[in-house]
Order: sequence, then C-alpha cells, then structure tokens
Amino acid sequence: MKRALALLSAAVLTCSLTACGDAGSDVSSVSGQAVVSSAPPELTKADVLAAYDRAAEVYDWFDLYSLPASGALVTENGLPYDSSRGGIPYQAVDYAGLNCYADLDIRVRSCFSPELADDIMGGSDSYRDIDGKLYTASCARGSNLYLLGKAVSAEQVDESRWTVTLTFYADSFEWEQPFATVGYSQKTLDYIKTPDGWRFASFCPSDALDETADTVFRFSYDADDFSKEARDIENWSDLQLACWLLHADGALSEGPGDSLSLRFLDDPDSWFAELSVFPGSPWAYKDNVSTMPAWDTYSWFTPEEQATFEMILDAYQPKSSAEQALLDGLKTAWMQTSQLHQDEANSTFCLVANDQCLTLGKKGGEYPWLYKGFPETPASIGTGDNGEKVYAFSYGGVDVKYYTFSGENGEVSFVNSMETLSPDVKTWWGVSVGDDQDAVLSAYPKAAYTDKIHVEDGEGAWVWPNDNEMLGSHITFYMKDGTVSKILMEHLSD
Repeated sequence: MKRALALLSAAVLTCSLTACGDAGSDVSSVSGQAVVSSAPPELTKADVLAAYDRAAEVYDWFDLYSLPASGALVTENGLPYDSSRGGIPYQAVDYAGLNCYADLDIRVRSCFSPELADDIMGGSDSYRDIDGKLYTASCARGSNLYLLGKAVSAEQVDESRWTVTLTFYADSFEWEQPFATVGYSQKTLDYIKTPDGWRFASFCPSDALDETADTVFRFSYDADDFSKEARDIENWSDLQLACWLLHADGALSEGPGDSLSLRFLDDPDSWFAELSVFPGSPWAYKDNVSTMPAWDTYSWFTPEEQATFEMILDAYQPKSSAEQALLDGLKTAWMQTSQLHQDEANSTFCLVANDQCLTLGKKGGEYPWLYKGFPETPASIGTGDNGEKVYAFSYGGVDVKYYTFSGENGEVSFVNSMETLSPDVKTWWGVSVGDDQDAVLSAYPKAAYTDKIHVEDGEGAWVWPNDNEMLGSHITFYMKDGTVSKILMEHLSD
C-alpha cells in the first residue's frame, strides 16, 4: 500500500483524473484536484445494481483478469524486457480513461470504501507506474468451471446502507457427465454511505461460487452409483431432490420426483422456501422440476391428494417474488395438465397460447370445455359431410375449427384444425413462427420436407409425423425465406 500511495502522489499532477462514475458520487477535475460531491440522499434499486456492475468490472481487473494492454514489453524500470533475464514483463494499459496509475487509483476509490480500496491497490503487483503511464503485467486466472451463471439483487437496510446479494449457480453436467456439481451459493455485499459518497465496503470476484456450501451438491447419474445414493434419499432436502432432478432421466427421476411432489403436499412452506432459488436461475430444466408436483399429482396421485394440491394453490401466500413465480408456474401447469388429459388430447398436438394448451381431438363437456378466455359464442360455419355441425373461433393468435356430433352420452366436440401465424404461440416442443429449419428438426427430427403446397402458403413445408397416408393428426410447418411462416395442426379422418 505504501508503494501505491507513493506512486499516486508522484503521478497525480501529470494525470487526467477520471472516475468510475458510480451512482453515489460525482467526480470532476478542478485545478488538477479531484472534487467529490455527495450523492443524493436516496438511491433506487436500479442505481445500486448499476453501481455493482461498475464495481465488479473494476474488482475483476485485480482478481480475475487484468486490463487490456498493448505495445512493447518492458521491465518494471522501463527497460526493454528480456526473457533470459527473468522478471515480470509489463505492457501499457490500453483502456479509455486509464492513462496513468492515479487514474486507476481514483477509479478504484470511486467504487470502494477507503479501507477496501487500500487492500485492493496495495495487494496487487499487476499494475505499475512506468514513466508516468499505467502498465500491467497481463494475466488471467480463468473463471470458475462449475459456475453456470449468477443473479444480483439489492435491498435497502437503512438510509446509509444497502445490501447486494449475489447468487452463484453451479452446474457442471454438460462437461462432467455422468457426474455433476449442481446447486448454488450466495454472497452478501455491503454498500454504504461514506463522506465521499456511496461505496462498497465488501466485495468478491464475479465467479465467487463456493463449491463447499451446503447448497451445492455432487451427483453421479450412473445408475449403479445412484443405487447407493438413493438409500439416503429420504434424508435429502427438497433443494437436493430438485437439483438432482435437473439432469435425472427415466427411472432415475421417478423416486426423487414422487418424493418432491409428496413433500409439496406435506409441507408447502418448506418446499417454496427451498425452491425459491429456481425462478431466477439459468438452469435449463428449472421449470420442468418446479412444476413437477402439478403433473405428478394430476397423473398419479389419489383424488384426496389432488384436492389437497388445489387447496394449497388457493390458500398459499407467497413470501417473496420468487415464491410468487413458483406458485404461478404451478397454477399454469395444473391448468395445462387438465387440458392435455382431456379424453384423446395429448401434448403431441398442442399449441400453447397464453399458457393454455389448445389440443386436437375429442373434448369433454360443453364448449369452452376446460379453457378460459375463449369467445363466448363460436361462429357456426356450416355442416360436414356427415351432417356434423362445424364451428370456428380465434384465441391468442390461434384459429380453431371443431365439429360436434351425437355420442352415446350426448353431444361430443372434436377439434380437427388449429392454425397460427403468431410468433407468440408455440408447439408443446417449443417451435414457433419465425424459427428456422434447425429448430423444427431439433424438436421433430423425423419430419419430412415437401414442396407440394399452395404458393400462397410459402416455399415448402416440414410435415410431422412422416407418412404417406396423411391421415390422423399431423403438424405442418410452412416455410418462407428460411423460417416458419405458419403452423397448422389438423386431424384428417380415415
């Protein structure tokens, strides 16, 4: 630290004074001196989060990677660097606004408290003042391999202190399978009001995942290994079960999935609390796991358990925005599973509009069946070849046609056509208008291409499933200029 201050005092008169520009201070140059005016008395959450982003960039210059540099390599004394003589090579920093050591010191002190700034500046050998310019010993340590991403939130404690909470998400399955390190850890930073403005009094690197935290788990998805782990599954926390299910498939997911769903029925407060980290996470299958209780309860559990589930949905009071997101997801999944299980309907031929699953096939009860927001009265468009009444309506960007006929237990409805031009509507497997051919074939790899379509419908189409009869239910993805221009689901009777 003594060296840093000495270098600063020697260089400050010849350097341009710049600052981090944080939300808590205003730094300007007057007659070569830094003038810092106090911040407004109130900060918004957006101000604090923006200040964190700026401070994180600066902190990482000292911990994660050094500032960009260019030019000839020199020694600490400014002489040309010769690798045969050893020592540390330095290059001139190439970053706008950071021309000399004093610039860097001012930038650091505009983001961090004096004590923390002293530690940062005094504990680094990466930066030097050489002939009045800022030089760096360029290096980078590489970021944490287990870190998938992070979330940042801010909360005001009192008029002179905020806390910024960092949630670091772990997931190594992509490159470590059949093993995985999955979970999360958190760090809380103090953002305090000082005489010079708002500053961070504590900080951490941008990849500060703690792999030893109780909320980070090590899994093996090898079936033989799991048979040993599963003996202790009843002692797993709700979070551990949920993290396991992010990558479990087939038989490996059945026991843990049922356990997680039953725990929701037995103790929803704990379930919501432990899984509240899921909504803001970057985990690819977070929604599948967090809505699992809805699908399991509807499909496999008793009528009494289903009634309990509905009661929880109606009565639970979320304690945070994350819990509200979990509750909303469960309500949507409960609605969707009931819609998908109507008679012959299933997710294969489903268009998702406004979170509802519009499906081909037979419908139970009277129009609008189990759906909400449908037009009060569908339009009658005539009769079919066998005298059935044919109707049409539009909902959420989907044009639907269905017909009715008399069955053994009264009138039966059958949706035989659904068409959309809207990019906001998707198939159950995630394909929307505007997606390219790769997206179609990723979701429907056995689709077949045809150019035998009407000119007004596009240039060609992918049809799934691929067969020559074109009877039964099919999905047609019409293509134009390389992207899906229309999606048609229809059922053609024998």
